[in-house]
Amino acid sequence: MLLLATADDVRRRARFLSDRLRLDRAPRHMSIMVIDVTGFGRLDNRAQTRVRAALNTMVRQAFRRAGIRWSIAVENRGDGMIILVPATKSTVRLLDPVIPVLAARVRRHNESAEPRIRLRVSLHVGVVDRDATGWVGSDMITACRLVDSPVVRRYLQQRPDEDVVVVVTDVVYSGLVTHRYRRLDPSTYEAIHVSVKELNTRAWVHVPRPYD
Repeated sequence: MLLLATADDVRRRARFLSDRLRLDRAPRHMSIMVIDVTGFGRLDNRAQTRVRAALNTMVRQAFRRAGIRWSIAVENRGDGMIILVPATKSTVRLLDPVIPVLAARVRRHNESAEPRIRLRVSLHVGVVDRDATGWVGSDMITACRLVDSPVVRRYLQQRPDEDVVVVVTDVVYSGLVTHRYRRLDPSTYEAIHVSVKELNTRAWVHVPRPYD
C-alpha cells in the first residue's frame, strides 16, 4: 500500500507540474519594449561589448527608477533587447519615467565615454505567447518591425544631436499619451506611416526629454 501511495503521489506531482508548465506558457498581456542600438554593426567586437554592457546597466537603472523589479522577461537581440513587462505594471511607467531616465543616462554616457550610443526604442502593448525556447507573437513582431523601420531610422538620422527616439503604436498613443498621464504631452509626438514587410500602420514618433 505504501508503494502504491508513493506512485500515486508521483503521478499527482507530475500532473501538477505539467499543468503549471502549461499555465506558465499561456498567452499573456504584456507591455513590449524593443531597444535597438543604431550603427551597432559598424563597431568592432570590443566596442560592441562595451556598448552592450553600458546599455544593460542604463536600462536596469531606468527600470529601478520606475520601481519595476528586474524580474521581467528580457531577450537579447545582440544590438539591443526586447523587454516584456507584465500587465500588472502600467505601460505609463515605461513612458514616464523609464524612457526619459534612460535618455538621461545615455546622454550622460555620451558626454564622457566612447563610442557614442544612440537608441531607437519602440513601445507596444499586446499578447505574447511562449514556447520552449522563448517568447513569440504578432504583437512582439509589430514592436520589432517598428524599431527597425526605415522611417524611424531616418527620423533619428535627421536629428544628429539627439541620442534617443521613441516610436509607439497607435494603441499606446490613443490609450495613454493623448490622456496626458503623468508628464506625457501628445503635442511632442508626430504621426508617421510605417510600411515594412507585413506591417502597414500608423505610429507615433517622439524625442523624449531626458530627466533623472
